[in-house]
Amino acid sequence: MNKFFHVSALTVLCAMGAISASHAQSVTCQNAKFDPAVLERYPDLQRNCLDVVKRGSEDYAVVTARLDRVNSNGSVVVRSKRADGSYGERRTLRPPDNMKVLAAGKPADIRDLALGQDLTAYVRVTAPAVMALIPADANTPLQTTPLEAEPEPTAAALPSTASMVPVLGLVGSALLLLGGILTAIRRRR
Repeated sequence: MNKFFHVSALTVLCAMGAISASHAQSVTCQNAKFDPAVLERYPDLQRNCLDVVKRGSEDYAVVTARLDRVNSNGSVVVRSKRADGSYGERRTLRPPDNMKVLAAGKPADIRDLALGQDLTAYVRVTAPAVMALIPADANTPLQTTPLEAEPEPTAAALPSTASMVPVLGLVGSALLLLGGILTAIRRRR
């Protein structure tokens, strides 16, 4: 009986240890230890985080990003979706050539995606702050890009090379036409 009690107690302790270990290992958006340098580059990361996954030895926050532009050099410009449904600042990512990503749960070539389409991306929880699109094939290594905001495009100032000569020519042509009309009316009378 004493031996049975010891075995039962040991089994219960092992089960409790396994349960507590599994709870301690599961990292979520709420309990992830986001590096201050990462939060400096992406202040809304904890609120925008959908899940935390382990890729290799690193933890990554899963976020949704809208595709704003595909550049001719293969880089893409995305905006992270915030918890309130609005979108954050633009970020340029450089995925590998001919990379297929998951879009709406299906593999798709980046160049075939529609602008405004939502993609899923990873943001590393620890420094340095990097972001990567999720590849369609889980065996494809992540191609991370430093988490830098792209400056908002500004309208280029037009050169001030125009002169008043075309306007004066137009006014002169209008006056000649008016003079011709008045002359025609006067001769008819």
